[in-house]
This record gives sequence, structure tokens and C-alpha cells, in this order.
Amino acid sequence: MGIKQIVKQLLGFYYSRRYNIHAGRGLYVGKDCKIINRGKIQCGDHTCLRPSTHVYLSEGAEVVLGSDCEIGNHSVISAVNRVEIGDGVLTAPNVYIADHNHQYEDIDSHIYTQGVRCRKGDRVEIGRGCWIGKNAVIVGNVRIGRNSVVGANSVVNRDVPDYCVVAGAPAAIVKRYDTALGRWVKAAGK
Repeated sequence: MGIKQIVKQLLGFYYSRRYNIHAGRGLYVGKDCKIINRGKIQCGDHTCLRPSTHVYLSEGAEVVLGSDCEIGNHSVISAVNRVEIGDGVLTAPNVYIADHNHQYEDIDSHIYTQGVRCRKGDRVEIGRGCWIGKNAVIVGNVRIGRNSVVGANSVVNRDVPDYCVVAGAPAAIVKRYDTALGRWVKAAGK
């Protein structure tokens, strides 16, 4: 094992203690990451938070990152309830994932003073093996199925089935994996 690997392991151990992260083996937390943990962060083996990633947990919130999961540079994960990212998920840089959104109903108050909108059971779930493209936004109470792809610059605000490619704002299915044909096919009307 080289010096670089030893340093990464030591930094992972340091961050897991400093930010109360329950981590498996091989946690990597890059330079300039910011973690505000008022809840519980759990990471599987070989989880990687690339440089300048920010993770925010409200009181009692949970963030679960699976094994062999990599969160791209400058990404943000924000949880009021729960954000769960499955094994083998890869995100590009600048991805935003949150289980909540801002309140805006009171027109006589500044939006930032109105708090967030998040029902008790709201959560984000990203299935194992997904790929989330650059600048994607995943917000609200949504589930993304396993081995699905979210295109760059897409906004996901509703559920995505397993084995789909979604793109756009709001994101819509552009391809599905057809098990009978054994290949990816364009969605109807695309």
C-alpha cells in the first residue's frame, strides 16, 4: 500500500470521527468538504465524497450512502428526513439532492424565513447502480430505480422506474431497458 492510500485511509478515519459518520472500510472525504451533521450519516465500504461536497442533515435526519458509492465534486446532499443512495451509485460534479424544498406560500414574508416543505415520510431513494449526470437536481419525495440514468442538467421531482434513462426539466423517460430484447430502447414518442 502506497503513502497516498495510507493518507486517504487516515483522512477517512479522521472525518468519520470528526463528523460522527458510521463508515465501513475505505471512506474517502475530499478536500474542502463541508458536513453539518445533526442526524445520522451511514456509509458502506469504499464510499467517496469528492472535494468540495457538502452534506447537511437536520436534527434527526438520516443520510445513507451505499458501498462503492461516489459523490462528485461540488455536490450537495441535504436531508430533513432521509436521503438513501444505493450501492455503486456514481454522481457527476455539481449534483443537488434534497428530500425537501423551500416554503413560499406567504407572500408577505421572505422565502428564506418560511422554512422548508417536507412531510414526515418524505425521502429521496436512489437505487443501486445509478448514474446521476452533471448539474442534475433531485428534489422532493422521489425514488429513482436501480441502474437508472439521470441526464446532465435534469430536474427529477417524481419517481423514476428501474432501468430507465431520464432527461429534461422536469425529467422524463427517454429510454428503457427492454428485457425481452436485451437492450435499451427509446421511450414511445421520443
